Amino acid sequence: MLRLSSIAVSLTALACGQGPDAPRAVEHGSDVQAGWYYSLDEQLRPLIDGGRLPVRQAPQGGHWAFLSARVRGIHDGEMEVKARFYDLTSGESIFASRRVGELAPSEAAPGYVEPDLDLRGAIVHLPACPFDAALPVFGRPLRLLLEVRGTGPEGASGSTELVVTPDCAEGTPGELAVCECECATNYDPGKCY
Repeated sequence: MLRLSSIAVSLTALACGQGPDAPRAVEHGSDVQAGWYYSLDEQLRPLIDGGRLPVRQAPQGGHWAFLSARVRGIHDGEMEVKARFYDLTSGESIFASRRVGELAPSEAAPGYVEPDLDLRGAIVHLPACPFDAALPVFGRPLRLLLEVRGTGPEGASGSTELVVTPDCAEGTPGELAVCECECATNYDPGKCY
């Protein structure tokens, strides 16, 4: 009887597309951990639902947030990351970006992968400051939808959603002062330096 049950379960799995050749999906939120980078030569730090998304002065100018994901279940070697930010009240899309890049094993979480920091391709860059009325992301809670997908034949995918607030949360006192100046709604470049 046990053998017949095992055969029935195996046949049901194959009929439902869960056989060995079916793409494996990462469950929503369980194996996709959203994270941010203080700098692009440090490890991914976890984002917390309802928490801050620190912005940092970038080489290209302005203050940006750098984010991606740590994922279990993608084995393709390369990952596409899509980040979408939405207004909490209206649901309006504020900003969206897509990046693709190589993966590396996570040093912080065995069994997970994350963007390869030598190549930095799978890291989304969110422009936050100077304040832009057309892209008002700084200092307000936003709903972040972070979707990941392996780019190879397996095509495993997953997503997670959380609320984050881009702000000047990290850095030296001097870096924080420049960040707060550049991110002010009445930004004046002459006052910041």
